[in-house]
Amino acid sequence: MGRRKVRTGELRGELVSVATGLLADGGTTAVTTRAVASGAGSSLAAVNELFGGKAGLVRAIFAEGFARLAADLSALDVTDDPASDVIELALSVRAFARRHPHLYEVMFSRPFAEFRPDDDDAAAAEAIYRIVVGRVAAVLGPERARDAAIGLFAAVQGLVSLESSGLLGDPETAERRFRMTVAATLRGFA
Repeated sequence: MGRRKVRTGELRGELVSVATGLLADGGTTAVTTRAVASGAGSSLAAVNELFGGKAGLVRAIFAEGFARLAADLSALDVTDDPASDVIELALSVRAFARRHPHLYEVMFSRPFAEFRPDDDDAAAAEAIYRIVVGRVAAVLGPERARDAAIGLFAAVQGLVSLESSGLLGDPETAERRFRMTVAATLRGFA
């Protein structure tokens, strides 16, 4: 029994890995249950059994994206300048979105008609929310951190969207605008 669970967990991980690879290489249209099964050397029946179909597979991609972003944000050093730490956090989100544009889209834009996150899926983003709140609390204090963190992340989301549309300027200009907007947002909440 334990051996089957290990194999099932390994297959599940392999299928998610193949799905995120297809997403990175070909965008959302490349992610089909048949292509994922084939890429993993598995069967369509296995994908459907493990994920309940495409919606469940996309749910796993969604969760994987948040886990990866949380790992990136958790790896950031905490310095003696909390405001700069928040700016670096925003730049790390930007870097993630630039490295993984299709994955970021699944996390924040809902490009798959088969999947709409529900309350249970919100847990995938919880680690990121805790990290952002913690960094913002170091600047503003805990009483204003939750609301400010949401506002700050909304500003970052807007900047990421503008940059992905080519409307934020060249990379150097975009970084300057990220830094300026995050700093101004923090000052506004202060």
